[in-house]
Amino acid sequence: MLKTALSGALGIAHPVIQAGMGAECGARLAAAVSEAGALGSIGSIGGTPQRLAAEIAACRAATARPFAVNVVTFAWSPFANELVEVALAAGAPIITLSFGDPLPALERCRAAGARVVVQVQDLAGAKAALAARPDALIVQGNEAGGHTGRRGTLSFAAQVLDLAGDVPVVVAGGIASGRGLAAALAMGAAGVAIGTRFKATHEFGVPAGAASDAAPVRAQKAAIVASDGDDTLYDEINDDACGLEWPRGVTGRVLRNRFTAEWLGRRAELRSAVAAAAASARSPIAFKARLDADPATALNWAGESSGMVRDVAAAADVVTSVVREAAALLRRVPTTLA
Repeated sequence: MLKTALSGALGIAHPVIQAGMGAECGARLAAAVSEAGALGSIGSIGGTPQRLAAEIAACRAATARPFAVNVVTFAWSPFANELVEVALAAGAPIITLSFGDPLPALERCRAAGARVVVQVQDLAGAKAALAARPDALIVQGNEAGGHTGRRGTLSFAAQVLDLAGDVPVVVAGGIASGRGLAAALAMGAAGVAIGTRFKATHEFGVPAGAASDAAPVRAQKAAIVASDGDDTLYDEINDDACGLEWPRGVTGRVLRNRFTAEWLGRRAELRSAVAAAAASARSPIAFKARLDADPATALNWAGESSGMVRDVAAAADVVTSVVREAAALLRRVPTTLA
């Protein structure tokens, strides 16, 4: 077993956090990860408050262990403030906050008695969050899937570790195996956050009450397994297609497909096409809905660590293999000291 400051701060056995990744991360995945001794997370971006309340209730019924709810906190994110209140009212024990200004939500969560983890993408955000002393701080590097900033994982994490004092630092971005966990612990971090590897699990994308994932979700998992890690795209067109503007300096990373091949370098034309589809269908997500209807064009949010994902596995097996591999690697470290 690997025990770090993160274990005590969050009440978990293993220093691994499953990233929220959005509304497809529900109770099935979060409970499985938490039951395995890591910290499972329910995502909220892209879902409604009612959906979040149902997933929290399902997770509480499935596990007595700590789990987290992830909330995106930039002001114009759909339901941002409401989702925090829903999570607190439903009794989520841990809240993770990211993007925009998470500090007002941090104080609200702390006042309600929840433990709070803040994720940051740049040094200014890290300094502001550390001054507020969250229960843990996630430093997210550019290699990550989904939305992230511009900094490379290792150099960003090293800078923050020099500043963090006794606040546990968690490293995210490009981590999918025990090698990443071992590297993070060796540099002084307290744990890792993993997204893409947990997307390629049986439990990802299975809503509360459903028996299994749907065919489009299975196709995304298969694409991650097939990826060599070189075929991701970090570009503004991924958000343009959704009709949603993220905070400055934050962009989304997806696996390349027919959509990215068609629209890369044509951002102005894409924004016009998205606006026209929204006006025609009277829905702001009409263009994205059209993309999602075809696995060849659907946005598959995934990171460079896709190249390390070799199969779709049970979430508990992912936790076990990551921790076991990291422990084995760390046992070798003393042999390198003269």
